[in-house]
Amino acid sequence: MTIREAFGVVLLVVLLQLSLGVLLYGPFAPAPGLDIFTVVVAVGIMAAVAGSIATVLVLVFKRYASERAVRIALMTLTEDERRVFEAIVRSGGEVRQDKLRREVDMSKSKLSALVNNLERKHAITKTRYWKTNILKVTEEFGGR
Repeated sequence: MTIREAFGVVLLVVLLQLSLGVLLYGPFAPAPGLDIFTVVVAVGIMAAVAGSIATVLVLVFKRYASERAVRIALMTLTEDERRVFEAIVRSGGEVRQDKLRREVDMSKSKLSALVNNLERKHAITKTRYWKTNILKVTEEFGGR
């Protein structure tokens, strides 16, 4: 559910409440103690409740969807890619490639190929830094 859809839900609730208010207050004799101010307050309360529920649903759904996408993407990683990715995460989400090579004990060419694969899968970003690279976990995978 997007924010636009959430606003649509709130708008629909307001329209339904206004319609109910017009039916109660309009052609039929209004109930005792029911005035236009009461109807407006009721519509406002229902809009606030619907807006709150829609907002919570949007936030929960977005978090769940992103966590699910990360879990599915992590399942597609090979064992070596997972080792490299987890080493980057353990180092705080950012590490130099030359330091990472010593940590995971791999050859330069193998680590370079794995880093390129992870970058292609949008798990990390690679930024050139002198003769090495700075590797960062992307936001979708829990980076900052």
